[in-house]
Amino acid sequence: MKRFFSHLALNIKMTLKDKGSLFWSFIYPILLLTLMAVAFSGLQTERKRIAVAVEPGHPFASVLHQLDDILDIKDIGGDEALESLREKDIDGIYRADSVLLVRGKGMNETILHEIGSELKKVSSVYATGHFLDFTEQYVERGDQEQGMLYVTLSSTLGMFALYGYFAGINIVHHIQANLSPLAARLSTTPISRVSYVSAGIVSGVTTNSLNTIAFVLYLKWVWKVDYLADPGRTLLLILAASVFGISIGLFISASNRWPIKAKVPLGIAVMLLLSAASGMMGPPMRLFIENNLPWLNRYNPINMVSRTLYRLNVLGSTTEFTENVLILFVAGLVLCVASLLFMRKRQFKSL
Repeated sequence: MKRFFSHLALNIKMTLKDKGSLFWSFIYPILLLTLMAVAFSGLQTERKRIAVAVEPGHPFASVLHQLDDILDIKDIGGDEALESLREKDIDGIYRADSVLLVRGKGMNETILHEIGSELKKVSSVYATGHFLDFTEQYVERGDQEQGMLYVTLSSTLGMFALYGYFAGINIVHHIQANLSPLAARLSTTPISRVSYVSAGIVSGVTTNSLNTIAFVLYLKWVWKVDYLADPGRTLLLILAASVFGISIGLFISASNRWPIKAKVPLGIAVMLLLSAASGMMGPPMRLFIENNLPWLNRYNPINMVSRTLYRLNVLGSTTEFTENVLILFVAGLVLCVASLLFMRKRQFKSL
């Protein structure tokens, strides 16, 4: 046990002295989260209501007035309504004969067209002798934070939660004799590989988990984006993601002879691609993946983490939480054991 704590202290010292590692594991994520928050926070503002004229005598005028959270209705008609449309004071006119007039082909006009189409369907229902009760709430509504900001930040946090990958690479780089001068010197000493690797895993998981928690607190306190609505499950998810991330780094580093200059860019490229698939570049990419390659995001670890983060703290749902946490922990354990087997009693002809 004394040897383990000695190795643990050594790993922590090397991590704190590595300025490059500190930049990429802490300062860079803070900068990226700040840029994401600045870029997408404006999209969280409430949408302006659509100005539209409703002529007196429209058969569904009372129904349109009930859509006051979407429509800003002007009870005008005739030449006055047409003049307002020309002056761009309104986006459309619902005439008394159920015809819709619009002044363009933008988003507001599309929304007005969809509302008009639904009203025509209702009119067809009335023609068959059936009646609809518009006062009845058929869909339960609730408050929910939503939008690109939360989707994007969830994916970004999911990527940073797996940044233990780089700590895993460094552990093998320090202990496998043909990879670095330090490893060559350590191989001539009676060092326990299991103790050193275990201490490195504990150090890396702890450091990465604390970093991710710091990012979550930064978003909560500075940008008012709360990913701690369910703190217990969120912290367990972060821990599972850190374990899986460092185990991936161990496995990639121990299973081949590539130099560290190749392994680090490989990890960055793969993480960026998986983050983009999970929604970091916006919903369109994620929707494309979900529609065409649904298996990719189902087993995408970044998507598993980001989706669970979003569900826990934005939707208040624990769907797939237990399953995803177990998958991350079990997969991490299997990869750690496989990595130790790769490193066990490896011999070299020369160093």
